[in-house]
Amino acid sequence: MRREHETMSAAGATGGALVNADFPRPLKGSSTQHLLTTLLTDFWLDSAAWIPSRLIVALAADLEVTPSAATSALSRLASRGVLEQSSVGRSSRYRLTDNARTRLVAAVDRVFAFGAGTAHWDGCWTVIAFTIQETSRDVRELFRRYLKWRGFAPVYGALWVSPREDPSELERACAEFGVTDYVVFRTADTDLHGKKLIEAWPLDELAQLYQPFIDRFSPWVSRTAAGDPTPKEAFRVRVQLMDTWRTFPWDDPDLPLELLPERWRLSEAHGLFAALYTELTDRALEHVRAQATRYSPEPVPPACLRLPDGGRVGQANGQTAHRPV
Repeated sequence: MRREHETMSAAGATGGALVNADFPRPLKGSSTQHLLTTLLTDFWLDSAAWIPSRLIVALAADLEVTPSAATSALSRLASRGVLEQSSVGRSSRYRLTDNARTRLVAAVDRVFAFGAGTAHWDGCWTVIAFTIQETSRDVRELFRRYLKWRGFAPVYGALWVSPREDPSELERACAEFGVTDYVVFRTADTDLHGKKLIEAWPLDELAQLYQPFIDRFSPWVSRTAAGDPTPKEAFRVRVQLMDTWRTFPWDDPDLPLELLPERWRLSEAHGLFAALYTELTDRALEHVRAQATRYSPEPVPPACLRLPDGGRVGQANGQTAHRPV
């Protein structure tokens, strides 16, 4: 992803249309900026309306984030072009910029599909070999990060492979990043000799990624089935669930099951994520509505929660429901 810095004065003048959102770098664990981005994405990705900072800070407190940390994170996300800020009297408010929203919609779709195991592998690899001049280290780092996000791994230095990527999409990415010295091609797995391309990924390490996730969240399945979590708990667990799950695609390219050992742990983790994220939805939304009533001085736009199966809660007839949060 590109990391071009734009001022928020430009965002205010254009409604965020010209801002290229500079999302925080992916981390192994969570951070306040990531957590607040997850929160706003979960509940207001489909809304361009302003969200009062008081409400965001209150919801952040329910996620065990201090008011000072939440306020600082909001300011930093605004400076990155992820959020734009506006003031009404002494009250401030925020919303996702147009650029951030566009990118987050694509990211959410990918995060929901990650680990589902529904894509069939055609037995071919996409390969890219490229050279980026030493004077363009930033571009090289950004392009490598993009390739990793798209599910590529390096076999040797600047030779990267993926079992799924469309070459035309990769060529468009090269043009976007200004990479001109490259070769992209597809090759059948049966035509290759020597090193197995699947060895570009550390499968043993990938298999170990999901046990902490399963251990942390699986107890909530039975509690949710019993109707145990309070709305506040459901809200906290649902946001934390997504904030943890969205990190896995940075480390795991969601390789075809045909290339993996049996009982791949990602499949179990995905089932847990999809079921729990869906089951907690109604109670989490109930908590957000209650907090909006308490902390917002004016009506807040209705929240719309996307679900892994493509459904949504908070909409009617395909349009955002016009009702209080």
